Amino acid sequence: MKQFTNPAKVLGLLAIVLVTVFWGCHKETVTNSELNISGRWIVPAAFSNQGTQYEYNFKTDHTFEGTVTSVDSVSKKLIGTISKRVGKYKIQNSVLTFYDITDYQNKNNDFGPLSELVAINNIIAITANYNMILNADGNVLTLTYICGPAEDCSAPQGVNYFKQ
Repeated sequence: MKQFTNPAKVLGLLAIVLVTVFWGCHKETVTNSELNISGRWIVPAAFSNQGTQYEYNFKTDHTFEGTVTSVDSVSKKLIGTISKRVGKYKIQNSVLTFYDITDYQNKNNDFGPLSELVAINNIIAITANYNMILNADGNVLTLTYICGPAEDCSAPQGVNYFKQ
């Protein structure tokens, strides 16, 4: 009986099988849904108008708190808070989504103590979506608001938040 096994064909077939197996087992790259943005991120008062500082604190349980405060330009001490936003967040396909949002505003519509913030009825901001980019060093988070279909928005601009 004649043998039909050619060593070159067997090695070629084995090479194809090994390449296929290793190709299917490659490590997945990290996607934006796996990014860890937990921690404190701010736009320093020096980068904004009139000493206003914007801050987000993203927690590992996917809740967040955002505040708008005023900081004295000389002493760098907190003057007061004008608003606060709390809720939950998720990241998917380079989009940061805030949901279950509660907004608080200073009752005098001016910078003051946290104790003077009162919850406001915010019909519009049930959710808020932002395109997000995290730089390679993981210390600058750029957020660009995604305008909703019923909103009248000017051209969106990215805001850089710096990791603290």
